[in-house]
Amino acid sequence: MALFLEAAEALVADYLNGRTLPEAVHKAVVLAARTRLINGEVPILDETLRSDIDREASKPIPP
Repeated sequence: MALFLEAAEALVADYLNGRTLPEAVHKAVVLAARTRLINGEVPILDETLRSDIDREASKPIPP
């Protein structure tokens, strides 16, 4: 099961692309993605989940 959690973390990090989420939201999104991976649901990051991420995510910090 740890691999599913790592995969979910990677998917969320890739989608965030430098943005950050509040800790509680990040944890909830990762767990939702993990559950979808375990259940074989596609898409993993559906429109609703992406919308939630986009609403809560901070802007990336410029280099």
